[in-house]
Amino acid sequence: MKSYQYILLDWDGNLAKTLDVWLEAYRAPLEKRGYHLSDQDIAIGFGMMVKHLSKLGVTDADDVKNEADVVARQNLPNVELYPDSLEVLTYFREKNKHIALLTSSNHHHIADLLDKYNLKSYFDVIIAADDITEHKPHPEPLHKALMLLGGNTAEAIMIGDSDKDIGAAHNAGMDSILFYPTEHTKFYEFEKLEALKPTYIVSDFRDIKKIIT
Repeated sequence: MKSYQYILLDWDGNLAKTLDVWLEAYRAPLEKRGYHLSDQDIAIGFGMMVKHLSKLGVTDADDVKNEADVVARQNLPNVELYPDSLEVLTYFREKNKHIALLTSSNHHHIADLLDKYNLKSYFDVIIAADDITEHKPHPEPLHKALMLLGGNTAEAIMIGDSDKDIGAAHNAGMDSILFYPTEHTKFYEFEKLEALKPTYIVSDFRDIKKIIT
């Protein structure tokens, strides 16, 4: 098994249970405009929502995003972390891994939870949407993280829950772990994620410790 020294982690739906918050935040402005989308039809746009909604014919996608942002910011501070995420982060620290948090959310979306759970000390690098030009699945966030960590793709692995995370890892030329707990069937079709050929798939976050030793 490969030795991974540089660990890149997604935030939404991977460490923090934010997907429901974003789902409901977008549902209200969309339904107000007459767009009644399924959970998966909304969730597939996470991380690139304006582009996604524009393709669906929403002519004021930027306004929808801004309205959703207001609602989400009210509810995000109450979000819980996924079970065992702190245990795994602590394990990485004990193993002296180099850890980066990569998120398609802006810094102001994650700041409260990082403080609430005292998470900043776990990460050597934090890259949010407002730090980059291109977003996952573009490899820019991953390449920037490795540059700041002083790492390389051969010893790096991306851990995330979505097609954007697995696609970004593939585009960056590094291995990946798909985190897909049972509750994610609400947001993503497993077959579509599996078809992207992540290097590993886990439903229990603790199983990551068997992969990254």
